[in-house]
Amino acid sequence: MVAQTLESFPGAPRVVAADLDGTLLPLVLDGSQGLTRLSVETVRTLTAMGIITILVTGRMFSSAATFARQLGLTGPVVAYAGALIREVGTGLLLHHDPLPLDLSREVLAFIEPDRLSLNLYIEDQLCVEQRTVAVDRYETLSGMKAIVVGRLLDYLERPTTKMGIGGPPESLDDLQARLRGHFGSRIVAVKTWPFFLEITNPTATKARALEILGRRLGFEAKDVLAFGDGYNDADMLAWAGTGVAMADAPAEVAALADEHCGTVEEDGVAHYLMAQPWFPRGG
Repeated sequence: MVAQTLESFPGAPRVVAADLDGTLLPLVLDGSQGLTRLSVETVRTLTAMGIITILVTGRMFSSAATFARQLGLTGPVVAYAGALIREVGTGLLLHHDPLPLDLSREVLAFIEPDRLSLNLYIEDQLCVEQRTVAVDRYETLSGMKAIVVGRLLDYLERPTTKMGIGGPPESLDDLQARLRGHFGSRIVAVKTWPFFLEITNPTATKARALEILGRRLGFEAKDVLAFGDGYNDADMLAWAGTGVAMADAPAEVAALADEHCGTVEEDGVAHYLMAQPWFPRGG
């Protein structure tokens, strides 16, 4: 398809913002998940139309960038659920909103007695205390390799972009409730997988990251079509001009969306886009 100006497609959004896991990538525990050919072709069609596609994910930048390149994207990726924005093509860091160091130490001290598997993300490196089943699973799912650094409280001397805790779902549910009760609005603690809990700075959200990019690239919320399935997508779906929740999104998330599409296994995002009147037929 020959590149055209966006004005050639009345009603089309200026930006498509899409989560990865559960939205463009199925949750496959053996790490074999990947983008479908239809998803790749659809995003490349958006690019040819002049529509900016931005991946907005809880993943590390290095992990997300792999999929961005497969989609033919070279611009910004929102990683760590909004805590970091970096360009794929140039590697330029556009925004970083890590957890403050003192707060990170306080959270680590609170969690340490639970003896769960903790991840720190420092300068886009995955740092862990020791090898665990949860660490092995995370490496498989993310495609990243962990660095074993020993006791995290002794190691942490620089701000961490995000914290991650792996463990049994019921243990993480209990920890999430206790974290919210103890720290209140000082942190955001959200489960992104049944067996994984993420902690970020409350100012590091997907919607805020898109607002920051909007000021840089010249778009507003009304110009954005966003897709997501999880709790960390909720603010983005509510903020975007059109928020589309995946069919299997939790009820609280789905309620914030304007529309809904099929599941990731059904290529829900691609089929939603292809059904729009502004999307090129046969594109």
